[in-house]
Amino acid sequence: MAESLSNSERYPLQYVVIQDLFEMNKTVAVLIFLIAVTAVSTVWVTYQTRMLVAEKGELVFEKQALENEYVNLKLEETTLSDNTRIEGIARVNLGMVSVTPEQEVVIVE
Repeated sequence: MAESLSNSERYPLQYVVIQDLFEMNKTVAVLIFLIAVTAVSTVWVTYQTRMLVAEKGELVFEKQALENEYVNLKLEETTLSDNTRIEGIARVNLGMVSVTPEQEVVIVE
């Protein structure tokens, strides 16, 4: 007949595996640790890369918006600094007229 072993006579498997890894195969334990560190590092680098790509997309969008605003401001500056517009405002709103040659006074030092 088969002999039955009681719990006190059997070795717990988990302790046997741990003992084998740390006492007999230290190289295997170090390699397993390094594999775990590499896996965590890979996940972390992938996450950081995705965050930076998303940030780059936002910055590119913001750059395009600022470039559009710059072009609009340059166009507005050109329009507002146009002499004919300034002369029109001076004539209509302020009632100014151009100086005639008879009204000109030249000061020489």
